[in-house]
Amino acid sequence: MLFNTVYGLDPFSDVRRLQREMNRLFEGYAVEADEFPAVNVWSGQDELVVTAEIPGVDPKDLSINVNQDVLTIEGKRQAEDLQDGVVCHRCERSQGNFMRSLRLPFEVNAAGVKARQKLGVLTIRLPRAEAAKPKKIAITAE
Repeated sequence: MLFNTVYGLDPFSDVRRLQREMNRLFEGYAVEADEFPAVNVWSGQDELVVTAEIPGVDPKDLSINVNQDVLTIEGKRQAEDLQDGVVCHRCERSQGNFMRSLRLPFEVNAAGVKARQKLGVLTIRLPRAEAAKPKKIAITAE
């Protein structure tokens, strides 16, 4: 190592260069770890499907709203009831109110939105609005 330092050679310069390039490549793709609930969004020609992880949230404590191309999921995860004298040694699961808004890739038909919860996963099906569906244009020959 002394030899490399004396002659100006840095054995880790390539590793640092690679790290800088990887950081630049993934700029703007960071995911906020504290956003709740975590969601996945899929789209097809006729609908959009959003799944959200909401373990421990009672469906009666949920509210789903659609306004043009924005979906908002609001709810509350109730605190666990602990008996008097019980000490929590590790409390990693959040509790309380939450809200998550997502801009959708197209306008949806809010009247046709359906939601269900199963095994801690909320699935929301949002049909594409007729005006947002791709239209096939007929070509006439002259």
